[in-house]
Amino acid sequence: MQDLRRLRVTPFLCLVILWVWFQAGPLTDAAQRQNFQDSLGAVLRHGSLSHMLMNLGLIAVAGTVTERDIGALRSAGLALACVVLGSFAQFLITGPDFLGMSAAAYGFLAYAILHSTPTEKLVQTWVLILMFLGLEVWFQSDQLAIYTHITSILIGGGYAMFGSLFGGKEPVLKPMQMTHLSAVIAIIDETDDDDAREAESTLLEEGFDGMFVLQQRGQVLGVTGYYLDEQVPDIAWLSWTYLTKSHTGEGYGSQMMNNLLGKLKDQGVRKLFIATSDYDDFGKQLYADAHRMYEDFGAEVELKIPQFHGTREAKIIYGLNNPEFVPGPAEAASQKTGLRIRDGAPEAESDRVIGLVWRETDEGLSGMEDALQDARRQYAKQVSLAVPSDLSKANSDALAAHGFEKTGALKDYYAPGLHQDWWICSLANK
Repeated sequence: MQDLRRLRVTPFLCLVILWVWFQAGPLTDAAQRQNFQDSLGAVLRHGSLSHMLMNLGLIAVAGTVTERDIGALRSAGLALACVVLGSFAQFLITGPDFLGMSAAAYGFLAYAILHSTPTEKLVQTWVLILMFLGLEVWFQSDQLAIYTHITSILIGGGYAMFGSLFGGKEPVLKPMQMTHLSAVIAIIDETDDDDAREAESTLLEEGFDGMFVLQQRGQVLGVTGYYLDEQVPDIAWLSWTYLTKSHTGEGYGSQMMNNLLGKLKDQGVRKLFIATSDYDDFGKQLYADAHRMYEDFGAEVELKIPQFHGTREAKIIYGLNNPEFVPGPAEAASQKTGLRIRDGAPEAESDRVIGLVWRETDEGLSGMEDALQDARRQYAKQVSLAVPSDLSKANSDALAAHGFEKTGALKDYYAPGLHQDWWICSLANK
């Protein structure tokens, strides 16, 4: 959703088309168009409601894809080139009797299709496009501005191919789309097949907001992304971040992370947390390369919970501050010091770890014994509690009395100076 809110050209064109339709209605009198200037002025008019809705839908969908990829300025330039050159081609061949915004619609559509087409499939894609145009010429040449469509497709498609085939050699971080999914899952599967299955299921269910692919000449080299924290709006968590094995050691992982951090800065993110593990695959640390990359960017291990994911696999969380974030005035500290434990739920990807849910109260610790008894009934190995550092300090003795040990803290999690303390209670021998 964040990327959609940054769109400018696409919603502007859609609003203008709608405004002109409701103000002027359909244009059906061909006598009003005598020269090229008249036809160029009629690009915002449509002959029928279905004509207007078709162009509006194409611009809304394909324009969104295009603008997210190349930005507002270039999208505006692409739309203008398609409108002017497409209209001129139609005028030279058939005269002034045409109207509508199909030039921009077809230019955006051609770009949206071809910019994500792998190089090895460009020929097949162009064949399908030409077959589609052939059907338009055969069945609807007397109803559609065919030469406008052809010219706009050549402009939009040519621009997409120029960027992917003849552009710079450096890969570019682009918003992830459905066409990238199979390549992304294959890249993740090279390292972790369990993550690949989970990523595919989650992405299909929740969509691709906040996800990006590192793409070079139509080939997907890596994937990364982020999601905003549910409790603190200026905190983000790193999502699936993987690079294809064939391009490791070439600096692409660092480029991908650097570009992502730039996008997080634009979102006003104060700090990025990275959840990972020390998974050992027959003596090989599976995520060792990723850990080195995080540390090269200045990330530090802030939390490590032994046996969280398994008997020999700890949960590790890195913290990475945004050096360009400018903090606002500090919020007033809460006067409440108590904790009420409400219930618990299994922690994601954990080996029988129950995470406790709490709420703030005036003072004291309550509800803990019931929560621990419930965790034992679920055969939990560990119980975790993550609370603000001020509440943690006020209730440290009571937590220790229930068998909890403070494992670590995510620094400045809730606000600068207000950390998230993690407490763990092992139930294995209790």
